[in-house]
Amino acid sequence: MLEFRDVTFSYGAEPVLRGISFQIPDGEARVILGQSGSGKSTILKLFLGLYPPFSGSVLIDGEDIGKMNERELREVRKKIGMVFQDGALFDSMTVGENVGFYLIEHSDLEIDEIEKRVREMLGYVGLEESIIDKLPDELSGGMQRRVAIGRALLATDPKIMLYDEPTTGLDPESTSKALALMKTLAERKKISSVIVTHQIVDALEIADDFIFIDDGQVVFDGKLDGFRDCADPRVLEFLNPFRRGIAELQRKKFA
Repeated sequence: MLEFRDVTFSYGAEPVLRGISFQIPDGEARVILGQSGSGKSTILKLFLGLYPPFSGSVLIDGEDIGKMNERELREVRKKIGMVFQDGALFDSMTVGENVGFYLIEHSDLEIDEIEKRVREMLGYVGLEESIIDKLPDELSGGMQRRVAIGRALLATDPKIMLYDEPTTGLDPESTSKALALMKTLAERKKISSVIVTHQIVDALEIADDFIFIDDGQVVFDGKLDGFRDCADPRVLEFLNPFRRGIAELQRKKFA
């Protein structure tokens, strides 16, 4: 269970999160939507324990991580994989070195065993082994995003995956492949997934439950049908550009 319980947070004088609460059960995917600056990415940082909340509680498996010391937080982070908007790969390292980075730095495995696991992971995320010696800037944006997912999976074998705008800047084909991989992880590995995005049509491919944040507050928390029919003017304004795409995807799902 992932939970925010009456959480407030601020980077300065202006509050970013204003007493928000929600729960994400084990093994479920939840999309957090909202305009830029609404507080979405801050939620991921709080789940990682990068900042403590000003008030309220951030709980992972019932434990309040805001009260933990750095050693305890490191143990919690072993459960979590994080994929950033730009992939956040090390530019000077090869794909293989990026994916195997955690094992190289924090395990006693022989380099041959690490390379074997890296190659297996590349296959799992739908990439050819032949890219293992390439640098990140030799890959497309979509391939970089899948390398980043592979690195997160190999590093900690996580039970929780956090995604920050995972499809931003990708072409349609790369977007489709990234979404399919995220959906596979959620369904087959029963990984709890938190996806921060403003692309609701992409989000529909991997989740049926949505949290909409506006001005640091939870405006909506529930299923797509309720979100689509929500009368709150902030939701209406946000959804208006996406209504045609939502309707089309719903027709495909239930065809």
